Amino acid sequence: MRPEASSPVLIRTSVYERVRGEILSCALRPGAMLQERDLAERYQVSKSPVRDALLRLEEQSLVEVMPRKGYRVKPVSIADAHEMYEMRHILEKACVTRLIEAATDATVKALERLARTRRQASLPDWIEYNRRFHLALAESCGNARLARATAEVIEQFDRLTYMSVATDAPVALGRFVEEHVEIVAAIKRREKRAAAALVTEHIDSSRKRLLERLECQAIIA
Repeated sequence: MRPEASSPVLIRTSVYERVRGEILSCALRPGAMLQERDLAERYQVSKSPVRDALLRLEEQSLVEVMPRKGYRVKPVSIADAHEMYEMRHILEKACVTRLIEAATDATVKALERLARTRRQASLPDWIEYNRRFHLALAESCGNARLARATAEVIEQFDRLTYMSVATDAPVALGRFVEEHVEIVAAIKRREKRAAAALVTEHIDSSRKRLLERLECQAIIA
């Protein structure tokens, strides 16, 4: 069935999710120009759902309008990266602390299983695993509002994660998996300070890698 045969709502949702997914995974690179006509042809839809998707993505600061030129995937600025990592610091530390207070043994076991992914996963699989792990910490914290706020930030991190680890070998990615395992181990011991410190170190390590990559790439606003 062609996409146009689906309901308008489903078409708009599908186009939005596909464009957003390609931006977050860097399939559409920061700074890339976007045209409604090209995207409509690519997804076999009319311009209307494409326009709606691009306007939603503009609201999320993933796309910007270029007068008389179309749209552009918003470049990643060092200032934006700092702000996003600061939000992760605040929110994820709060999630882990709250999780230790609220999590059942079954929840901790589920986190243990999730943390122990294959060390040799492909980059796309590893990025998906990384997102699922951090989302699981948020979703398990026992505070729905805190979980939603944290998830909103984490969902926007895929392309920053991609940029920070794109040139790393699978062996290096395995180190990050070990950091996840250590975080869950501290949660299992119900050690708030240790878990918060490990989350801080984990996020700081990611931020350092990303800023080093940004400084040598032509994607900075």
